[in-house]
Amino acid sequence: MKSLLPLLLAASLLAAEPPADDLGRLDARELHNRGTRRLADGDLAGAEEALRASLGRDLDDLRTPALHNLGHVRFGKGRATLGGKTNGDVTELSIARSYLEAADADIADMQDQITLLDRAKAAGKEPDYVPAVAALGQGIDTYRTVKKLLPKEEAMLAKRTGVLAAWTRSVGDFRGAHELDPRDQESKANADAIDELLRSLERETRQLADAVVAQRLKQEELREVIRELIKRIPDDKLPQNAEGDGEDDENFLPEDRQKPGAGSGKREPRSGEEQKMTEQEARGALEGLKNEFGRKMPAGEKPGADGEGKPGKPNAKKGKDY
Repeated sequence: MKSLLPLLLAASLLAAEPPADDLGRLDARELHNRGTRRLADGDLAGAEEALRASLGRDLDDLRTPALHNLGHVRFGKGRATLGGKTNGDVTELSIARSYLEAADADIADMQDQITLLDRAKAAGKEPDYVPAVAALGQGIDTYRTVKKLLPKEEAMLAKRTGVLAAWTRSVGDFRGAHELDPRDQESKANADAIDELLRSLERETRQLADAVVAQRLKQEELREVIRELIKRIPDDKLPQNAEGDGEDDENFLPEDRQKPGAGSGKREPRSGEEQKMTEQEARGALEGLKNEFGRKMPAGEKPGADGEGKPGKPNAKKGKDY
């Protein structure tokens, strides 16, 4: 990229910049000088405001340099949006495509397991649920990962769209400057260079947009195959992620198989799984234990027996089994 084309008067360079809200009081040259100075300082928004105001004054001898500098401003704004780079991050596209491939593989695995389970059932044999459960768990993990990635990818698409718009205007600014003054070869060179970057970014953005659309379609396909496989697996063999571990997690079980609180951050513990209590529940349980065992027994009395140590009567209270 070529250097700026400043058109600053010596007196303006030495003078202090007027307040920002006084643009309406400045003439075209003062506005141009202010915009160019702001551009040099990295204030792209302020530079654009002043340079556009200068163009609005319609002073012919300033139009070419104003358009030239506006081209730099708008290119700089796009580059800042991309984190100082002049191209998009191909990692985003690579990740999107890799999860499309993962989804295809998971769908194929789950469909194979559906076929095997159906064959075993038709033959009256006990199905082997282990590979089916593994395929189901992997498919659900991929589904949820794609679901979390999509908003980030769509935000990146929106960001790139803004960059494309800024760079398109930048090319127009530089070409406009060259048309007004064919001797301005710097503007022509800048327009050609940015135009090439623009085509490359458009191509990358279009590919990312296509991948996002494909991911959404693949997500729906994953959901349907997951539900079909779940129909063939008993509740006690389902992977834990089938119900979801949080409010944002989709519960893939049919309503008649869902447990209370499933998919909303709470779920009942499975066999052998430790159930954790909240602090409030723990305090309540502790108070209950104090009330239960805090009272004293008569001397010589044994739990579950009468005062003489004989077996208790049918209406005698029995302690809890812990």
